[in-house]
Order: sequence, then C-alpha cells, then structure tokens
Amino acid sequence: MTSFTLTLKNLTRNRLRTALTLAAIALPLLVFTVSRSLVDSVKETLADSDRQMRVAVHQKLTYTASVPQRVRKEIEDMAPPGYITAICGTAWFGGRLENKRATFPSMAVHRDTFPIVYNEFGMAPDEIEQFNTERRGAVVSPFLANRMNWKLGDRVTLIGAIPPFPKLEFVIVAIPPKMDAPWFYFGLDYYNEAYEQMTGRSLGINNYWLKCSSPQAREWALTAIDKYYANSEYETKTEMESTFFASFIESGGDWVGLVWSVGRLIVFVAVAVAFNTMSMAFRERTREIAVMRAVGFSASRVTRMVLSEGTALGLLGGAIAILPVYVITTMFEIEVPGLRGAIHIAENTAMMAILVALACGFVAACVPALMAGRLHVAAALRKVV
Repeated sequence: MTSFTLTLKNLTRNRLRTALTLAAIALPLLVFTVSRSLVDSVKETLADSDRQMRVAVHQKLTYTASVPQRVRKEIEDMAPPGYITAICGTAWFGGRLENKRATFPSMAVHRDTFPIVYNEFGMAPDEIEQFNTERRGAVVSPFLANRMNWKLGDRVTLIGAIPPFPKLEFVIVAIPPKMDAPWFYFGLDYYNEAYEQMTGRSLGINNYWLKCSSPQAREWALTAIDKYYANSEYETKTEMESTFFASFIESGGDWVGLVWSVGRLIVFVAVAVAFNTMSMAFRERTREIAVMRAVGFSASRVTRMVLSEGTALGLLGGAIAILPVYVITTMFEIEVPGLRGAIHIAENTAMMAILVALACGFVAACVPALMAGRLHVAAALRKVV
C-alpha cells in the first residue's frame, strides 16, 4: 500500500468528520482570501490615484470647510507655465431623493475642467458638450445609474444635505462607462446660483483638484501653494490624492486594517479546528499505529503519514475556499462601491491563501505526528491485548 493510498484511506475513515473539518477550514480561509483581496483593492485604488497626477488643495484645518472661488485663478496665475494642466473645484452637495433619507455622493464641479482633471472617466466629446451647455446637466456613474434605475435623459430632483438644503432638478447627460465610484456630478455654476439666491452669499469650494503635468509639477504644487497661503485668512493644505483618500478612509476608523487583522486572526481558527481533528484521529488510532510500528513501519514513516494527512486536509480546505471564488471573480465583475474597478482575487493572493492552507494543515498535524513517531510500541500493544 502506497503512502498516498494510506493517507486517502485514513482521511475517508470517518467521512462526516472529514467533511465537517474541511468546511471549518474552508470558511476561515475564505474570509482570509476576501479580506486580503479587499486590502489589495484599496491599495490599487490609492496607487491609481497617484498615477493620475492629481493633488488636492483644501482648507488647512479640515477638508469639510471651504475656501473662496478666487483661489482657482490665484493658483493658475502663480503656477509656472505648463505645470498645471487644469484645476477643478468641487463643492459637496450630498443629495438625496425626495421622501428618502439615504444620501449618495454628489458633488458640484467646474464644468470646463472636470473632463480634463478626470480624463480617466472617458467622457465622449458629445457628452462633454452636453454637460457644458445643459445648465442642469449631471454626470452619473454606471453603478449609481443601475442602482437608481436611471438612464440618459432622465430628470432627477435632489435635495441637498447641507444648509440651506436646496432642491435642484437635474438632467442626466452622461454615464461614462469608466467611472467606477458611485458619484453624481453636476455644474458648480448651477449650485452657486441657487445658493446665492437662498443665502445672498457665494458658494465656497471644499477642494480644488489640480491635474499636474509631471512629477516635478506635482512636487511644486505640494510645497508652493501652502507656502503662498501661509498666515492668510484661508490657509491651505495641499496633498496627493492618495493621501487625501487614505485620510478620508481613516476618518471613519481604520476599517482596512481591521478587515485584514480579522482575516489573519481567523486563520488561527482553521489551525485549531485541524489540530482538534488530527488529535482525535491519533487517539482513536493509537493501537493501529502501534501495530504498524510492530510490523515494520519506521517512526519517520508514521510521522510523515500523519503530517501528510494534516497537509492534505489543509490543501483540500484551501482549494474548496479559494478556487470557486477565484473563478467567479475572474469570470464576472464584482464591484465594491468606493473602489475603482471590479474586485478580483489576484493570483498572488490565491497562491498566498493556498500556502496558508498548507501551513495550517502542517502546523496542526505537527504535535500528533510527533506523538505518533514517539509512541512507545510495547505500552500501546498491551492495550490491544
């Protein structure tokens, strides 16, 4: 009988227990794989932000405060020629539908520079023209459009989440296919007009997004702008887009770190379950192992047999957890709101999960394997007699 056959026989000796053990190993490893993939998606989103060469300029104390609209012109005038491709100011609207409490991300933007600063959205020329000419025009992400069952040309009425809570009507003029985040954008001039009518004041800008032409231009923006506004009435803080998003994510708690910590912690659950199974199997087979030793099985072979059983359990549990998810995320696009692009199980993440599964099974089998290898044959055979 080969070692493989012997391992297979031992694993199928109690099929119900083996099946339950595999399920108990697979579930923690599934959580580990998904949590790692979420962390990878967040990192990829932040890395993509850096590649876009955008920086954010906002009020120094907090990004929720506002700075005057004149800041855009001042930055354009101070920037060396060719350093800044475009500047797009944004003002938070936080709209919600009538008779509904839930809001969704909605922002007023400069129409003329929005398609340039966010060129990765891939707005078509006719969509850009409609956005610039239609006073109530709005640009909506495909995710949000599908969620709300909106289509091009639909009229949408939203109520702002910030005083004086303006009620504005919009016309959807573009649904760019590459806009991943669930955003709703519309013209800053339209919002400013309604705001002035209701308050008598001009609308403030929460953030200015600068599209830089090069890394050198970005470094200039990160230092020169804050220096220019130092000790002024509106001191600014200029930071890379990835830094801004990371701060925004952490403002609600370090959920990314929490998810990854839970993913790592739950691996110990898989180890504990596998260890319990291997210990039970060893106790039940003490006499059998003693007989095997008596008829010529060496201590090292018995040890390898128990280790192979634990490793096989870990490998099977990992395969059950990882392979279906890997295939599903490869074949279908599964989007997570707030993250750019569909979430997927990267090959290195899948390989890491498989290695973790193997390690779980191996570590869980170490103690039972050592006990089997050190079994006192004569004392164990007395129990048989």
